[in-house]
Amino acid sequence: MGDAKNFPGFLSDLMVKWLDFFERDTVDKITYLGLFTWKDTVSKKKTIKSKKKVVLDANNKIFIRTLPSEYNIYFNEISESCLQVLIIQSLEIGAKRTVFEYYYSEETFSKERKELM
Repeated sequence: MGDAKNFPGFLSDLMVKWLDFFERDTVDKITYLGLFTWKDTVSKKKTIKSKKKVVLDANNKIFIRTLPSEYNIYFNEISESCLQVLIIQSLEIGAKRTVFEYYYSEETFSKERKELM
């Protein structure tokens, strides 16, 4: 795909490996790359359960290209072997957001079955 030195400095080696592993054939469709974090929010209805909200890091985001539909990828590195990936795809009727957790071991990634959002 590309050498790590061709990517923005905020992308870690694990993030570059994930891009190479999953997006090698679709790299030309990516419109933004960036980082994200989680913010805990409390419901106004005073429920016991709190929700997590995705917060995009405006300082660590890079525009790649303009295309008719957006395909944005944001990362949250949990550890040297655990990576959360948020993909936002624009569709004709709105946007689709998915967040999955991936584990890297022995030169391969495994994806958690349950979506985080």
